[in-house]
Amino acid sequence: MLKVIGVCGLMISSLFVIAGCAATHSAAPGEGMKSTTVTKILTQALPEKVGTEARVLLVEYPPGVTSPAHRHPGVIFAYVLEGAVECGLDDGPVVRYEKGQAWYEHPGQLHRVAKNASQTQPAKLLVFFLTEPGKPVLEREK
Repeated sequence: MLKVIGVCGLMISSLFVIAGCAATHSAAPGEGMKSTTVTKILTQALPEKVGTEARVLLVEYPPGVTSPAHRHPGVIFAYVLEGAVECGLDDGPVVRYEKGQAWYEHPGQLHRVAKNASQTQPAKLLVFFLTEPGKPVLEREK
């Protein structure tokens, strides 16, 4: 239980780094009032057993690249750093996610569409992956 709490704490701390900073900072005297802005990007309840290992991954899609259909054995939180991607989960609609947007995938969910939405611009994702130690990041559909 302590490992899971530590992993979730690490992930939450990392999300604060993406969004800004968790604390408000006052400016030095004479600089006027300045503060850090924190923006909630995504909130998702987690399944009871999400594993005890956290990985932070950078996924880069060159222009026009599509990934084959796959599943992840753990929980995925994806955040678009650059460009735009199209994502289709299970039988749901294909959704376009642009810079600053995020989504969640539950363990074993079919990621049937995963591609760069542009034929000319790259796309980058920051992915937080929670799983059992040693599990692969993805399993391709057969």
